[in-house]
Amino acid sequence: MKIGLIGRTNVGKSTLFKALTLEDVQIEDRPFTTIDPNKGVAYLRVKCPESEFHVKCNPHNSPCVDGVRMVPFDLIDVAGLIEGASAGKGLGNKFLSDAMEAEALIEVVDVSGKTNSSGLPAVDHYAREDVKIVENELLTWLDSIIFKSKSRLGEDITLMVSKNLSGLGITYEHVKEIINRLKITQITEENARKISEEIITRIKPIIIACNKMDSAQNLKDTMEKLKKDFKYTFIPCSAAAELTLKEAVKHGFISYNGEDFKITGNLNDQQKNALQIIKGIIDRHGGTGIDNLLNKLVFDLMGYKVVFTVEDEKHLTDGHGRVLPDAYLVPPNSTPKDVARLIHSEIADKYKGAIDCRTNMKIRNDSSVLNGQVIKIIV
Repeated sequence: MKIGLIGRTNVGKSTLFKALTLEDVQIEDRPFTTIDPNKGVAYLRVKCPESEFHVKCNPHNSPCVDGVRMVPFDLIDVAGLIEGASAGKGLGNKFLSDAMEAEALIEVVDVSGKTNSSGLPAVDHYAREDVKIVENELLTWLDSIIFKSKSRLGEDITLMVSKNLSGLGITYEHVKEIINRLKITQITEENARKISEEIITRIKPIIIACNKMDSAQNLKDTMEKLKKDFKYTFIPCSAAAELTLKEAVKHGFISYNGEDFKITGNLNDQQKNALQIIKGIIDRHGGTGIDNLLNKLVFDLMGYKVVFTVEDEKHLTDGHGRVLPDAYLVPPNSTPKDVARLIHSEIADKYKGAIDCRTNMKIRNDSSVLNGQVIKIIV
């Protein structure tokens, strides 16, 4: 699974990227800090089933901290967008093609109002303009691709559109479902826009990260206004607070489970003060907002599930004796064989069935796996 970070310049995208991945990236107070997309592995926090099964996990592909499993996914931080990108202005098509490489998008905005649409310092700038510009650039770019799919009499519209969109990970089945539901019989400018809107609503969902919530003077009012102006999901967050906590964990100063932290190392006065400020943010907002952001996007909007796989259903181990070794994020409607394919193509080729380790019952081959399910693949 690949998620992209997009947004206007200088709103905290690179800070959020580093907070999620701890990759070394440029973080500067100037426009166009990111030119080529940063790529890394980020982690989604979910409850590990170890306590339910009364075992101690020994993770392989997904670390576990205090019963919280860190499930990996790919993350890309795309260069900041400027108005006119769909017409080639700034980084233009590069931004848009990089963004559409992802399966879903997190759009970062500065909800504090201290960054304007050009990425420069401001006072009381309303993020509505930024959201509207990004939305319009994405839709206009998609429109132009779809409008090229005008078919001649007798040609398959779905095939024409899907061919032009195939490089963006949009399938024939995706396009067919949209065209049938909208009852489109020919491609017009109006219909191209309708298809584009469906793509960013259903196929490439977008969630809005309302960053710098701790600096916002009227956070509640701003959030309510944004929700009235758009149909997107808006989540307040502080990428800087999350990054500070992740760095503190990295250096052994604290333990952090995504909800709260405990001091475990020796801190100087400056470090203590910094963590005290972040403690206030967590208490006021119920956390940094980052976990809520990811959970809303991955589970609610994308419908993904986390599945744990083992080879020995009695001991919950793999061939190396590791307990509950692997966790995978899988798309909606994934079958056990689809999960086998994620592990290795050879396992999928030899697939004979799967067992639910909670019930010890065989799982129907055509049924979808469940979120949090622990399964054994039979080969």
